[in-house]
Amino acid sequence: MARGRFISKAISLDEKVDALSDDTCRLLFTWLITHLDCEGRMYGDPQTVKSIVFPRRNISNRKVENYLKELQKNELIFRYSVNGNEYLLMKTFEKHQVGLRKNQEAQSQIPPFTPDLQRSKNGLALTQVKVKEQDKVKVKNKEETKQEESPVRFLKTIEQVMSLYQDNILLGATISEDMEHEIKGACARHSPDWVYDAIREAVAQNQPRWPYIVGILKNWSKYGKKTG
Repeated sequence: MARGRFISKAISLDEKVDALSDDTCRLLFTWLITHLDCEGRMYGDPQTVKSIVFPRRNISNRKVENYLKELQKNELIFRYSVNGNEYLLMKTFEKHQVGLRKNQEAQSQIPPFTPDLQRSKNGLALTQVKVKEQDKVKVKNKEETKQEESPVRFLKTIEQVMSLYQDNILLGATISEDMEHEIKGACARHSPDWVYDAIREAVAQNQPRWPYIVGILKNWSKYGKKTG
């Protein structure tokens, strides 16, 4: 791969680049260009993109994924999957790489892009969307049947769990996106009631830490939740 790439001054007038949600997204797009191989390709999963393009910036993988989806939506890149690996292709790459000499660079190790591999807005290959929709219908029907057989009612909501965690663990500080994702995942696995009670238990034990709360939930799942 070359030590760098050309970035045309036309980028500052590009309407699609200007339409991006914020400057971090524009920076991601601009810095992506410098890491592309001679075919305009690179790995496209958010974790790899972050480690290559944003190694020193404090930004979550989920945020990078949202930006990549935005670049795809604005038709600045193609995203596609081959054998379970995710890749991306920069549109109009060669148009702006004047004097590109592929014979002087290592051959691309990334599979070429074809339209049938392109990811949809949901992040799936277009050929997978129909199958995925059928799976969704099956899951929905299964969930509806399960709800009819044994309806579940929780005493606490996820919002109440978030509020309790913010007030007692963070002492009023804002919950980060990653922490919010962790809490919602725990509520899905155990129920909002259990997570709520586990937070209270951690505070009572003077252990106001998320790993301790997770440990309480694991113990309750293994040995049963004590009441009273």
